[in-house]
Amino acid sequence: MAEAGSVATLTLLGACGFVVLIVLNLVFFLNQEERFSVWLKNATSKQRFLAVLDVLVTIFMGLEFLEILFLLILI
Repeated sequence: MAEAGSVATLTLLGACGFVVLIVLNLVFFLNQEERFSVWLKNATSKQRFLAVLDVLVTIFMGLEFLEILFLLILI
């Protein structure tokens, strides 16, 4: 039973980490002087790759967050 509690705790910490990631991404891009599309045009290929990777990780983690949320609602 203790193992399930530790897994649930780590899962909740991961979900909270995802929320922090979303907020930090939002703050970063809202504080830019130019829009994201303009920034992407002027970015180097490494910056573009990292931006696309960030978007993919954010989407993946969002789906994980929703899965955790629905599991907690069902429990």
